[in-house]
Amino acid sequence: MKGVWIYNTRFRIIVIMTKIVIVTAFILVFVITFNSIFNNDVFSLENKSGGYADHIKFIRFSNENVAYQQVSNGQLDSYFFQIPLQLVENANKNPNIKVYEKEGLSYGLLLNPSNSSNAFNPFSVKDIRFALNFLIDRNFIVNNILKGYGESIVEPYGPTSPEYYNVLPVIDQLKIRYDANYAQDVIKNSMFKAGATIEPNGKFSISDKPVTVKILIRNDDLLRKSFGDYVASEIEKVGFTVIKEYGDLTKANRIVYGSNPADLEWNMYTESVISNAFLRYNPGTVTQMYAPWFGNMPGSQNPIFWQYTNATIDDLTQRLIFNNFTSPSERNGLLQKAEAMGLNEAVRLFFARSYDPYIASSKINGLINDYSAGIANKLSLLNAQKNTTDNSTLNIGMIQIFQGAWNNIKGCSDFYCRVIYSLITDSPTFSNPYSGDPEPLRNEWVHIFSNDYNDTIPVSKESIRWNAYNQTWEKNEIVNNTALTKITIKPLFSKWHSGVTVDKYDLLYSYYFPYEWSTNTKNNDLTFDAEYSSLVFPTLSLIKGIEFHNNGTFDTYVDLWHYDKKQVPSYGTLWPSEPWDITAATERLVKENKLSYSKSDANIKGIDQLSLNLPIQAEMIKAELIKMKNEKYVPNPLKGMISVDYAIDRYNASIKWINDHRNAIIGNGPYYLTEFNPSGGIVTLNAFRDNTYPIKTGEYSRFEYPPQLSIEKLNVPKFIRIGQPFEFSLDLNVRNESKQTDPFSGVISYFITDRNNRLVVQDELTVSGKNNLTGLPNSMNITNSPDMPINIRLNSSQISELIPGPSKLKLIITSTESPKPIIQESTLIARP
Repeated sequence: MKGVWIYNTRFRIIVIMTKIVIVTAFILVFVITFNSIFNNDVFSLENKSGGYADHIKFIRFSNENVAYQQVSNGQLDSYFFQIPLQLVENANKNPNIKVYEKEGLSYGLLLNPSNSSNAFNPFSVKDIRFALNFLIDRNFIVNNILKGYGESIVEPYGPTSPEYYNVLPVIDQLKIRYDANYAQDVIKNSMFKAGATIEPNGKFSISDKPVTVKILIRNDDLLRKSFGDYVASEIEKVGFTVIKEYGDLTKANRIVYGSNPADLEWNMYTESVISNAFLRYNPGTVTQMYAPWFGNMPGSQNPIFWQYTNATIDDLTQRLIFNNFTSPSERNGLLQKAEAMGLNEAVRLFFARSYDPYIASSKINGLINDYSAGIANKLSLLNAQKNTTDNSTLNIGMIQIFQGAWNNIKGCSDFYCRVIYSLITDSPTFSNPYSGDPEPLRNEWVHIFSNDYNDTIPVSKESIRWNAYNQTWEKNEIVNNTALTKITIKPLFSKWHSGVTVDKYDLLYSYYFPYEWSTNTKNNDLTFDAEYSSLVFPTLSLIKGIEFHNNGTFDTYVDLWHYDKKQVPSYGTLWPSEPWDITAATERLVKENKLSYSKSDANIKGIDQLSLNLPIQAEMIKAELIKMKNEKYVPNPLKGMISVDYAIDRYNASIKWINDHRNAIIGNGPYYLTEFNPSGGIVTLNAFRDNTYPIKTGEYSRFEYPPQLSIEKLNVPKFIRIGQPFEFSLDLNVRNESKQTDPFSGVISYFITDRNNRLVVQDELTVSGKNNLTGLPNSMNITNSPDMPINIRLNSSQISELIPGPSKLKLIITSTESPKPIIQESTLIARP
């Protein structure tokens, strides 16, 4: 897949979704911006803003062994890719290296389910797709390919996600396991029903033609290639004629995501996806992995292509994304139904998740090891410091630096772009790396109205929305809307990297864009992108209006609600991703079919996808800006609001930027792009040392030490008597971000299954330490004190349905400070 669980769109829905930000679609504008005017003054901490480093250089090292040596000898400060697993033991003993383990890639398959008339596609049959869950040995992948640095998974969340507890009942019911004989029987029976026969060589054929499976195998690194080769071997053993094709993400983007599935250029693709956001609530993952409307399933929602469709999954996931629920139980029920259907449809399958060892020089302090992204994240790079006096340059190794288009509408979908771009741009909010809750970044939340799920507020008559049909701003006095949520926001303006100030009109243009480019107003609408629209258009009905005030604040009205009020403030956030004049120039180029925002649209039209970092495209944008200047052009959404002189000043600033920097990436973040050299394998960012930038150096040092939860002692009897009370205890150790020990506050969920893997007991205990928990479902509540064990007692009726034999006790424990679960299993012997 695109290598991500988080996508860049100008409008986002707060699935962060997702990682890679999902901050999904709706008034969330993921900012991808740069800063200009590098100040060469000597850097000191006093009154300084942005990161500690004056320069960050990303350097391609496709050989991980060489990268390891470069970090060890101090030539690289860190390597943002996993080191070879055989080097981990040496790395842990190397005094020049620090090892950081992170949740890594999820290894899986994307299947082409199209029923083409050109040839028989075995994966158009759902039973065959689902049977692959039993054909591929997950333990083999973990033990032999990942060398033990991973775990088996059958669905996209995995045991480290706060959502794991919610989807666990669905996973257990399916009883997915390795059973090659069962898988082969299902596949053979399904093939016979489809009219296949088995030739003397053991291969399936239909109408005397072999049934082929074209498998695209990622070969960016040895692990991905090994996974693909193993899968291809197992598929071939069943009786398919396998055609292997190797390629990187760029090739996959073209063949898998950019082609018509009905053309059968591929049947199977060995995906590896990565999560870049740790979220307390993450409906974006099930949406992105299974829901067609999100644009990430075969067909990419391009109307010219054959489409995989599933209205039920679309409905369930849209209800989740748009918070169309009234309680935690209803919300989790929707999640379970969507997960169950996605698993059963089996268009996308999951087999293993790696635990990736990342390394950094021992001379580097301040790296922030996000629960999901690890040290390869924006906050980490802003807070990184060399423990010498020279913080001038951070040298970061990457296995790739450029694998796809850099644009903030339907580009920047790969891990490498997202890491680099996150420093060039600021988003309105960020996700706390340990709690998974949204926190403000460039929006201050002044006032929030959000009460009950049916308690609305009138939308101001002066609020506006863009009407793409009439090409005008429409006041609410015409439609008289109400909204569930009203957020009053103060944006933290600063200068764009081009030297002009971010202002109200940049915000307004960002608000206009999704309406214009996701609404198809007529047959040949030149301002419509189908791939972009599939993600954004369903959100527009929830956006009820925006009103700007003279005091520098603005109100946003949205029809979103959540029972967890910590999630609400981010729903109405708005922040521009680039100067409005750059967006306006690219709009004109896209309307003239010179460039395209999305990959699928570019492939259909045979043109290039917009990539603002490429000099040739930057020159096209500059030429368009010059035309706009000569025309004294004012875009429709700004007519009557800005003067021609103001517009020309903006055009001049962007033209000068492109002349000086040979790229069109102008942002408002802590760094700006000064060198892009893909052939040489180097991308260099310079710090934007401007006194208008509001984020002070060291702002994120509070995240250097994550809260830690561990089981110090677990006292579980070996035997459990059927129909009699059962008691066990555990000692939990909690260290907060200040490295101090706290009494445990959180939830202990426990499950007991019998020897047939039947769930007999499911319950939970809410524990209050120094903090009281609110809003959590609970069947029991206790208060915990330090140094005291927590006792859990089951009554006789709870375990009366156990049967004699081995049973299993599973504990899933989360703390108040962080919803990341720790999981512990114990074997019990059930006796009469």
